[in-house]
Amino acid sequence: MSLTKVSILLFEKGYHVGWREPRKIIDHATVLRALIYIAHLSSSKKCARLLENGGLFASALLPVLKTDSGCLKLLSPFPHIPCIGKATRIRSLYTTLSALFNILQFVLECHNGGGVPMVIGIDEEAEIMVSCISGKGAKAPKLKVVKSVVCLGNVDCNTVLNYAISEFFDRISEHRNRIDRISGAADVFMLHGINTQTPLWLAFSGDSEAIECAETILEMLQHFGIGGFRSRGWGRFRQITDAKPCSEDENILKSYSGWSIGYNYLLGIMPSGEWLDPRYSYASRAMVMGLAGSSNNEYSLPVIGVMDIGAVIYVKKVPQPYIINLDNGKSVYIFNPVTIHAT
Repeated sequence: MSLTKVSILLFEKGYHVGWREPRKIIDHATVLRALIYIAHLSSSKKCARLLENGGLFASALLPVLKTDSGCLKLLSPFPHIPCIGKATRIRSLYTTLSALFNILQFVLECHNGGGVPMVIGIDEEAEIMVSCISGKGAKAPKLKVVKSVVCLGNVDCNTVLNYAISEFFDRISEHRNRIDRISGAADVFMLHGINTQTPLWLAFSGDSEAIECAETILEMLQHFGIGGFRSRGWGRFRQITDAKPCSEDENILKSYSGWSIGYNYLLGIMPSGEWLDPRYSYASRAMVMGLAGSSNNEYSLPVIGVMDIGAVIYVKKVPQPYIINLDNGKSVYIFNPVTIHAT
């Protein structure tokens, strides 16, 4: 039986994940690699083997919002469906899971009616207008924008009204210097990274053994940190154990997370394959590339084109975890994202 567990993380200083330029969102593949590293470091061979074989699904680290009731609203990038005009405004938005699920249902109904779902703009009343082009029978959800958060109707929007913000991630810099042992000169350099304005949520999915491994290793990982510059205090976080997602978000993840034939929303990057029907899928392209490993044992990552977080894809056949062996088998790169599917 597959279980889904949500953890809430708060970064103490900031993080640097990505090659050359820091990436705002820490993807699930980075999380899985960090968990595998800690599993080997702690001699948890059973957990390491389970993770390396794709036994655990994970999501990217995404923002949350407080609510008046005390629970946390889980947010995710606005689905990457086509839009008229400039996409930069739409692509910068985050959506509640309630709004996301209704958008997925709309995409499915539009597809069944022979149409193409499309965002046609944001009106003066801050409503996102979506339409089914050349299709019939699809009723568009009533979506509103509160700062940078897309919500569904009055109830959902009232929940986030007092806590929505315009930017969830900030770029940060830190001046450092190093001492030249010969000349005594102190060379100044800068570190660049990302700081979050809210805690982040992380979802794990798998059987009870996989979830237990993930929780145990995540507890250790918070002291080591994730990403680059960990020796300088970057990437460290703590779990907020008393924070709970709102019940409607937990119900959506419990009922609709996991791959399914038809439309799925990606909560992590994923390469395409024969299991995907590209004619009915909507995704932004991203690249995995660069260097990985410790400074004294770097190795090159393969250049891989992937579908980015927020893709809405049509699945013909449920895919298997995509596992790549690196550094002569000493490391792995795993694509095994948590997804949310339409009914």
